[in-house]
Amino acid sequence: MGNYGFILFGLAMFQCLGVSTPRRSIEEKRFQESRGTPMHKVQLTQKGYIQFLRWELAVPEIAEFTFCLWMESNDLAHAHPIFSYSKEEKDRLVRSWISPRGRSIHLEIGGRRVLAASVDILENRWYHLCLSWENQAGRYGLWVNGQLQAEGRSDETRSHAIPGGGDIVLGQEYTDFDKGLDDGIEGSVFGFNLLLASAFEPLDRREEPFASSYATGATEQRGIDYRISNEPRDPEEQPLGYRLVKLSYVRCEIGRGSPFIGGPLMLISWTRTPVRMFGGATLKNADNDCGNF
Repeated sequence: MGNYGFILFGLAMFQCLGVSTPRRSIEEKRFQESRGTPMHKVQLTQKGYIQFLRWELAVPEIAEFTFCLWMESNDLAHAHPIFSYSKEEKDRLVRSWISPRGRSIHLEIGGRRVLAASVDILENRWYHLCLSWENQAGRYGLWVNGQLQAEGRSDETRSHAIPGGGDIVLGQEYTDFDKGLDDGIEGSVFGFNLLLASAFEPLDRREEPFASSYATGATEQRGIDYRISNEPRDPEEQPLGYRLVKLSYVRCEIGRGSPFIGGPLMLISWTRTPVRMFGGATLKNADNDCGNF
């Protein structure tokens, strides 16, 4: 794969904490301990050599997930892969990308289109992007800068289990190395985190059903029968994925880019999970200012 640098963002993976200690005090203590440590972003380009990040971990079977990241592009001429999960560098299991010129965001699972939502992503601006999916009802949601941009249900992915044992990559399609250097992130990324939990209420706790229809940019979705959690109740009671969406946007500095939530369900932490940087991608200090790194 060419020359690469190796970075261990943190000293150890997050470990579950005893239930006798209040979680809020733990989060605040860890936040205070990390305040004096610089935050870091990664700069990527595909000009001259393919650059991407690949996390070093064993991936289990996945039934639900939420991932978030901050991204700034300086060239949106080509597609920007913001999440690629594949096996043996050929089988696409999950892929998500921003289309050329930043006009739409897409999500595919098991080769099935889940989401194609119209957006307006501009160059030289930081955006906070989150996607969530679960397989009980095939629910999905997209948040841009903390606001729900699209939601729906993908019947084709109901009861679908994403196989484990693959590779999680940011910045490139891990199956596209024979297709040249066009696609790929041109810019900077910060705070990629992946939870094995969705942003949605369990079905037995959902609100009264409602029906709606709307365009996602590719297809019209009808008959949605759930609501995404967005009530201002105790954060401890909100779905883990929803907490990741909100915390990583309004408090991006917590954990230097990775909130202390989820325990072992935080499959990828920006600061605590080992990751390799390929192709000469560079690590830079980031300003402690959400959306202005």
